[in-house]
Amino acid sequence: MTIDRVLWMPLIFAFLCLIPCPKRMTRLTFMTGAVLSAIGAWLFVFGTSWSPRVFAFNGNLMMDSLSAVFVLLITSVGVLSAVYAGGYLFKEGDSSISPLRLRRYAFFFHLFLFTMLLTVFSNNLGIMWIAIEGTTLASAFLVNVDDKKSSIEAAWKYLILCSVGIALALFGIILVYYSAIAQAVVGESGFLLNWTFLLSKAKQLDPQVLRLAFIFILVGYGTKAGLAPFHSWLPDAHSQAPAPVSALLSGVLLSCATLGILRFHILTTAATGSAFSGTLLILFGVLSVAVATPFILEQKDYKRLLAYSSVEHMGLAAVGLGFGGVLGIYAAILHIVNHAFTKSLLFFSSGHLLHLFQTKEIGKVKGIFRRNPFLGVVFFLGALAIAGMPPFSIFVSEFLILTAGFLAGKFLPCVILLVLLTLIFVGFLRHANRMTFGVPEGPPPIEEKSFLMDGVLGVGLIVIFAMGFYIPGPFQRLLLEAGRVAGGVIV
Repeated sequence: MTIDRVLWMPLIFAFLCLIPCPKRMTRLTFMTGAVLSAIGAWLFVFGTSWSPRVFAFNGNLMMDSLSAVFVLLITSVGVLSAVYAGGYLFKEGDSSISPLRLRRYAFFFHLFLFTMLLTVFSNNLGIMWIAIEGTTLASAFLVNVDDKKSSIEAAWKYLILCSVGIALALFGIILVYYSAIAQAVVGESGFLLNWTFLLSKAKQLDPQVLRLAFIFILVGYGTKAGLAPFHSWLPDAHSQAPAPVSALLSGVLLSCATLGILRFHILTTAATGSAFSGTLLILFGVLSVAVATPFILEQKDYKRLLAYSSVEHMGLAAVGLGFGGVLGIYAAILHIVNHAFTKSLLFFSSGHLLHLFQTKEIGKVKGIFRRNPFLGVVFFLGALAIAGMPPFSIFVSEFLILTAGFLAGKFLPCVILLVLLTLIFVGFLRHANRMTFGVPEGPPPIEEKSFLMDGVLGVGLIVIFAMGFYIPGPFQRLLLEAGRVAGGVIV
């Protein structure tokens, strides 16, 4: 398995899903493609001697331990989302979505996976920019699956705001290129946008230009990552998208944009020899948590509640990267992983909730446990997990981030975060308690059991619980190596 094969697989299945055929066959092709793409990626990461780096397409594509973590994340959440969609959107006898729209959904789903994989594989900063813009175009169609007025509005808002943000990021890339031109030598001009080349020449780059470039990158990619105050598209898109799409958007799309910021953070830190970029990450990270807190406390829509929680957790990841050090960077990467699985589990649960109660309003959802005990347990435990309750995985990474901050002497942001996280915990516990317990209102709906959907919830709950106690050895080594790369170690 090679980089190009890992990339080609979801692209091939995207076009296979366009072939007119019965719904059952489209569903089989759709889910098979996601599973095979994940197997291929996992075999490539763990079954190939690629360390420290493996290159493709004349050095424009590259996988190191940092990108390998995100490859595993994209394909793993991708499989869960595809299997859940198999029971959520491709239900037999459900005519609410036409076969044509289902084929369109399957096509853009796999195209979305392709663009995210291309993002994390990109060594060339220009290709990374194109890939991140590609994720916007592909996922905008997924947000608007049902063609409702609210979905169309959310998709357009997402498309416009993220495209404006990406345009600003392009200015940052141009500034990096400008800084590199003066250092180009014969035979190296084709590598001026390659991240590995720029990192090796970081000390020769103009630090003032790199600082200005990072500001543009932080605003541009920060819009896509959902950092405040550039996050306004996120609650609308997440609340209107189907549950499996919301899981992908929150679980891995935001993570891919964060990786883009991290690549430039590594480069800026190496070029300037200062904490300039780290300070900005801490500032915008704490701001993101602060902005999300009141919306979480007073939220009326459970999908928007989860969306603002994503703003909070991307902010926490940014803070961890800003704290720096071996522990801070390791904790930030681990937090991105933990958030991806925990938040996707909760968005999958929201699909169950919408089916059971036919509403997104928190005040109208009561007695989940009485209506569906399995869903009640999963949702309540998932809410505790995302709020940072031990022994779940999110608690571990949040604890490590705050520990790294105190060890680095960043007492003020750590104290602010402790206060905000306490308020968020209280808010989530209040919402989850009201929704899970009590007596449900109205007659119970006719519930259709779906082994695929329930199976995804079960797997997700096991993962977030197990990761709170134990990280498998190979993955732990990969995380530690990724921390070294994120720390600017030039191999």
